[in-house]
Amino acid sequence: MAGFSNAAAWAAAVDAGKTHVSTFRKTVASAATAANDFVDYTYFAGNPAANFYASAPLEAAHVESIRGIHIPQMAGAERQFLKSITAMSAASSATGTSNQNQRQMLADYLLYYPFIDTDAVGELQEMVPTVALPRYAAGQVICVAQSASSAVGQFTMTYTNQDGVPGRVSQNTFTKVVAGGGTLVSSATSAVAGSLPFVGLQAGDSGVRSIESVTFTAAGGGLMALVVVQPLFHFYTTQECRRTTTGNLESYGAATYFETVLMRQPVEIKNGAVLGIVGLGNAGSLASSVLVGTIQTIWS
Repeated sequence: MAGFSNAAAWAAAVDAGKTHVSTFRKTVASAATAANDFVDYTYFAGNPAANFYASAPLEAAHVESIRGIHIPQMAGAERQFLKSITAMSAASSATGTSNQNQRQMLADYLLYYPFIDTDAVGELQEMVPTVALPRYAAGQVICVAQSASSAVGQFTMTYTNQDGVPGRVSQNTFTKVVAGGGTLVSSATSAVAGSLPFVGLQAGDSGVRSIESVTFTAAGGGLMALVVVQPLFHFYTTQECRRTTTGNLESYGAATYFETVLMRQPVEIKNGAVLGIVGLGNAGSLASSVLVGTIQTIWS
């Protein structure tokens, strides 16, 4: 086991108090999302504070630690790992059922390039490399709406890949019509059904170190941020928590719990990590729904 000599050492770390539990609670904005739309939960209000990617346009910036789910920092040679995740999605109303069966991803948010103009057709929007990618050699790129978008756009980006080779060109990517910020607008087609969690890279590439430029060939009618993340753990919530409209008014719906070591090798959480969640609206709009849960870490 990574960071531990065996399963007994993993269990002994808990007995030794080498563990920490953090909570999160995020409320999606009231603007409607569509089924098969991915959303960036860091963008919305709650705990941690909303992350609007609000810094100088096109300049590379690190995501602030206050925008991520809190985890302790390790000292010396200690290494921290993800032990478990518990998550529950609460419906926006007593009759809401559209936030069930969400596929979700915990990620470390590394670097972003904000306020890319999706209407700047034919213009080379050059990114400004003010800071370097932290913690990892490369990551994946998510495309987050920073405003409502009124049209289906198309773009490519040039980037430096995982091996440090510049000038690589992404696959042609569509953006979608969305009602507000926080939705991932990248799609393989002009329809929502083609929604993608990540921007497709040039054949043979597995990651991105930095983004060099973006060029739109069709206007998207809004603003977006390109965000480099490191995916850490995939999980899901199968039910929505809601109250009945009559009777005892008790809440119904269960949380889901994942003991990560039962599903894969331990996931390391690096010092300085900014943890956030991307979710897929499977059954309908996630507007005004709430995602709440806990993350437990363990260290050796």
